[in-house]
Amino acid sequence: MPPGCRHALYLPACLLLTVAIAAAEEATVTAPPSEGELEEVAAEWKAAWEKSGSAADSLSYGLTLQGLGIIERTAGKPAEAKPHLEEAVQRLATAEPAARADALEALALTREDLGEVETAGTELRQVVALREALPPEEREPSLGQGRDHLALNLLIQGHYPEAGDLFEKTLAATPPGDPLSRARRLGYLGRYLHTLGSHARAAAACREALDLKFDDDELRLTLTSQLALAELRLGRLDEARHNMETCAEQACALYQDPALAFRAEPYLNNLGVLDLSQGRALEAATTFAESLRLLEAARGTEDASLIRPLNNLGCAEQAAGDYKRAGQHLQRAADLQAKHLPRVHLRVAETARNLARNSLLAGYADATAETRRATEIGHELLTDMGRHEIAADVVAEIDRATGIGLELLDEMVRHGSEQERLNFLQRLDLVSLPCATGDPARIAGVLAASKARLLDAMIEEGTTKSTVVPSWEEIQKTLKPGSAFVDACRYLDTSTEPQMRYGAIVLLPQGPPKWVPLGNSADLDRWLGLFRKRLSWRTGELAGTHSPAPALTMRSVLRPLYDGYWEPIARELPAGTEHIAFSPDGALHFLPLAALLDGSMQPLCARYLQVVTVTSARDLAGTAAPQRLDASPWTVFGVSDFPKSTEPPGESQLLDLLGGLGSMPGTAEETRLIGKLAPPGSVLLRDAAATESALAHLAQPPAVLHLGSHAFFLSSHLAADAVLDFDENEDLLYSGGLLLHGAALRTANSPLISGTDDVLFPSEVAKLSLHGTRLVTLSSCESGAGTAVSGEGLLGLRRGFALAGAREIAVALWPVSDRSTPQFMERFYRLALASDRPGQALWQCQREFLTGVNNDDEFEAAVLRYGPFVMSQNTPLETGGEIIVKQVGFPWKPTLLALPLLLFLLARLWAKGSKRTAE
Repeated sequence: MPPGCRHALYLPACLLLTVAIAAAEEATVTAPPSEGELEEVAAEWKAAWEKSGSAADSLSYGLTLQGLGIIERTAGKPAEAKPHLEEAVQRLATAEPAARADALEALALTREDLGEVETAGTELRQVVALREALPPEEREPSLGQGRDHLALNLLIQGHYPEAGDLFEKTLAATPPGDPLSRARRLGYLGRYLHTLGSHARAAAACREALDLKFDDDELRLTLTSQLALAELRLGRLDEARHNMETCAEQACALYQDPALAFRAEPYLNNLGVLDLSQGRALEAATTFAESLRLLEAARGTEDASLIRPLNNLGCAEQAAGDYKRAGQHLQRAADLQAKHLPRVHLRVAETARNLARNSLLAGYADATAETRRATEIGHELLTDMGRHEIAADVVAEIDRATGIGLELLDEMVRHGSEQERLNFLQRLDLVSLPCATGDPARIAGVLAASKARLLDAMIEEGTTKSTVVPSWEEIQKTLKPGSAFVDACRYLDTSTEPQMRYGAIVLLPQGPPKWVPLGNSADLDRWLGLFRKRLSWRTGELAGTHSPAPALTMRSVLRPLYDGYWEPIARELPAGTEHIAFSPDGALHFLPLAALLDGSMQPLCARYLQVVTVTSARDLAGTAAPQRLDASPWTVFGVSDFPKSTEPPGESQLLDLLGGLGSMPGTAEETRLIGKLAPPGSVLLRDAAATESALAHLAQPPAVLHLGSHAFFLSSHLAADAVLDFDENEDLLYSGGLLLHGAALRTANSPLISGTDDVLFPSEVAKLSLHGTRLVTLSSCESGAGTAVSGEGLLGLRRGFALAGAREIAVALWPVSDRSTPQFMERFYRLALASDRPGQALWQCQREFLTGVNNDDEFEAAVLRYGPFVMSQNTPLETGGEIIVKQVGFPWKPTLLALPLLLFLLARLWAKGSKRTAE
């Protein structure tokens, strides 16, 4: 004891840290000292050290300061704790590594509370390094605790991949016999997953933690709250509200002490989020304001913890139409982020986006009020919500928010599983704000930088290639005379009652880009649904299954689709435009492009020489196809007969589909015809030889891979505009695939993924070695179907073959007849070989088969059979005139077709000659 110590509750300094860290535990010697008591002890140790100057007294003084700082931080006073902990770290600089690590960790956590996140992260890395250097028997549990704190810090900083790796590592190292640590780490993992938008996995982690047996009411409360928030994001509103209200009540009871009341803030915040999600903006604002009051009372007005309630309060006020107050609170959140967070951070990006949107809405509101005032005094004012000129400072806000989002995108698309990356993309809306400006150059730049970035990143994995984002001017240089690029997007408009809409950038070989607003998302989904309904009915009619006809004919549907989603584009295309590269988004992937009917009721394929699809503008600036179609052998798969399933119906949707697979006799003829056109050395694999194993073990990538077989797509129950969670709905990644010869032999006990079951999901297709393959043709029903992800393209077979290395991929959007496709495919390949332009060949083939039909029945049958095919490519747009196939050898087919007419004419001539002779 220091000389003259008067403290009745004196404890050795080495015990103070243990008491402070585990203040909730009862000490075996005595009750933990209060803050005031520790201040007295610290003062006495300081006096002792100043008198003796001994290293031992300095060490004891440092340990006492450390304990005092921890208690101050626990009481919500990090500003008071910081100087005590800083001095403690200095005095313990020569202590044992374990003691140095403990003091540095306490200081780092206090810095986090004060918003010094980056400095805290550096110190936590030092803590982990110190503990990793300890003897193995001394590392735990402190090493795991240090890694937890470092991972949480990285999560705050926005370094998500490294944070996720650490969370997984510490959880895996936690023994089953330590349920408290395991529950805590499952909660950390859930927080990380929630941040990335993987709400289903976050909920599962929280449930697993809550199922464990541990005694920590505060942790159980936190886990229940996290679970409720995940349930809210998953749309389980009843469960979310029940858990949130329970948590709020328990938090109020647990934190009755006014000094601890601020700890109830997260639970109040969640209730506000629930109210806001259900349209109760005023109730949400009241709750967020109370959350903010609690934190300000405990931590002042500059603490980093205020960022969340300020942002949420601003969002609630914006939803309630109070744009002025919303702007004030959002700006406060942004100012605190600038002080406490890195510039490139998900929270920073979201607040910047909220601020920009608020400024837009405030400007619209002012313009509307001005219009109303002008109307009242009899003057016409040309400014309205549709033509409002956006102020330069608002545009600067939009550019800042978009720039941060693009930098985040660049980092996140390169890390994690495909599901995690897809979920993260759901949180980043990079196009809506630029679209609100109506500035074509700005929108074109964002689309070029953002569309299909995950696809490109996955293609580049394992290579030295990296995505280079070209400017729209560089894209323009790839366009040849008579061509155009149409880059479409799906975006949320910035009206007071926002709705999802479509728009497109039109880029020509000369001149600036043009922005073209298109129809809304709901109307497109409705018209496409009516089109599919008519297709299904027509299929039944041709098969002899009669049913009442839908009210609208196919022509009555294809014309409105053209009017809403292509005609505005067509108006911007000058005369002479004949070649178009189209990058769709959302449900525009399912437009029956070739069959859309213009004002003269002519199909779109009669208007242009070609329309091909690309995933993004970057495809046009990529490398050309590596070889001609006839430069090397082809591989042709053809399955005309499938073994029958023995599985009883009702086991699963996929097994029921496999049980109904029918034979495809036309595929045998299709394979024969293509085989005659294929270069020497080509391989034809029919029926039992056409297996998944054969496809996976090709000797070398063929120039052309043709697959004539069944494919499938199992429709999702999700709404078209639903925000997708690819962990909860993992089946979306397995909802479509290719079926080869033995597919129907799959059983209920078969593994989901197997290399020998002849069922190829897109993830299996992606692993094929097709680098060097020029063209893949999927002559299969619904091979072009998939799940549309805004900004990322279509999840399905065409994406899988692109990941495998194919450069051009022909797919079908709806079921095709194996009896009509042989002649269509033969003509397509003849045109493709003659021109080496598969995209134009497919489009011209559709024009030949779709035009010239007369009545509705013939037209609908033609659309059903020849309209579904789409060419998707990741190569520059090649152009040329109408493709002419040179006739080789004697023209037997035309001669035979003309023979009846020749015989008729000869008979007439003979009859006339006989008549003259008789006369």
